[in-house]
Amino acid sequence: MNQSETSQEFGQSVHKLLGDRLISATRIGAGGNSRVYRIDCEGSSRYALKLYFPDRSGKRDRLFAEFSSLQFLWENGVRCIPRPVAHDRDLGHGIYEYIEGRPVSSSEVDSSDIDQAAQFLSGLHELGQSANSDRLGTASEACFSAREIFQTIDQRLLGLSALKAESTQERALRTFLQVEFLPFLGELRSWCEARLIASDRSLESKLEPQKRTLSPSDFGFHNALKRSDGQIVFLDFEHFGWDDPAKMVSDFLLHPHPAMALSDSLKRQFVNRILDSFGDREDLAARLEIAYPLFGLKWCMILLNEFVPEGLKRRMFSRVDALDKGVLQEGQLGKARRMLLGVRNSYRRFPYGDGSRVAGRPDDGK
Repeated sequence: MNQSETSQEFGQSVHKLLGDRLISATRIGAGGNSRVYRIDCEGSSRYALKLYFPDRSGKRDRLFAEFSSLQFLWENGVRCIPRPVAHDRDLGHGIYEYIEGRPVSSSEVDSSDIDQAAQFLSGLHELGQSANSDRLGTASEACFSAREIFQTIDQRLLGLSALKAESTQERALRTFLQVEFLPFLGELRSWCEARLIASDRSLESKLEPQKRTLSPSDFGFHNALKRSDGQIVFLDFEHFGWDDPAKMVSDFLLHPHPAMALSDSLKRQFVNRILDSFGDREDLAARLEIAYPLFGLKWCMILLNEFVPEGLKRRMFSRVDALDKGVLQEGQLGKARRMLLGVRNSYRRFPYGDGSRVAGRPDDGK
C-alpha cells in the first residue's frame, strides 16, 4: 500500500477522531500484533496511529486494554509513556502522542537504562495502591499459581499438537515436541511440585492480591524508544493489567527479542532493583526462582505461535515485508529449541541471583 492510498484510507478516521485533515501517513515500527503509522496533520500536528489486529476469539480487546491503561497511567502522572489521544473501537484505531526517539539496542543498554526500567515498574507497583486501580483487569495470560502457568503451557501445547504435520516444518515441530519438549515438561513439573511442597505450598497456592502488581506484561527495551536526553519512553500496553511480579521479572529476563539480549550483570542488576523495591524480598525471590523456568517453557510455546493459524495471521498483519511461511516457522522452531536448552541447563540454579541462591537457600545438591 503506497503512502497516498494509506492517507486516503485513514483520512476519514483521523478527521473523525481529531477533527484535523490528514496530510500524510508513514508506516513505522515492526510490532508483532499491530501496524503503526506516523501521521502528519494540518497545523504541523504529528501523532502515532495504531491499527490493532482484529482478534475474533474475543479473548482480549487489545485497543481497549492499551488505551485505558495509558489513560490511567497518564492521569496518575506517569510521563515515560505516550499520551493517549483518541480511539475508535469499531475501527480498531488508536491515536497516541508521537514520540521522537530511537529504538534501544541491547548493545547500548547500560546501568542507568536498567534503573529507568526498574523505576518504572516500581512506580506501577505503587500505583496499584491508588484509587481506581481496582478497575483495571488482569494482564494478558496472568498467572497467580503454578497450576495456572502449567495450564497456559498445556493449552498452547494442545493447539500445536493438533497440527496435521503436513509440511517439513510441522513434522520437525512434532518431533521437537515429542522428543525434547514433553519429556522435559514432565521433569520440570515434578521438580516444581517438590520445590513447592518443601516451602509449604502447592501447585494450587494462589498469590495473594496484595502481592500482585500492575504490569505491561510485554515489557522491555524492545518496546521502548530513547529520547535525545536519554529518557526512555515505554511502549505497547496491549497486555497491561494485574499480574505476579515473578512473571513480570521472568518475562523481562527471558524475552527472546534481540533488544533484550542483555548481559548477565545487567539482568542481575534488574532483579536486585525489583527485589529491593517491591518489599518482602525473600518471598518474591523464592517465587521467582521457581517461576523462571516455568515461564521459560511458556516462552517456547509463544515462539511457536507462527505454526498456529491465528498466530500466523497476526504476524502477516503486522509485517512490512513479504512473508515466507516455511522460513519463518523454521526460524521460530530454532529459537524455541534454544530457549528449551537454556531452561534445561539452568532451572536448578536461578542464573541471575547475587552469587548465592536467590532466596538464600542452599543448593539442592544437583
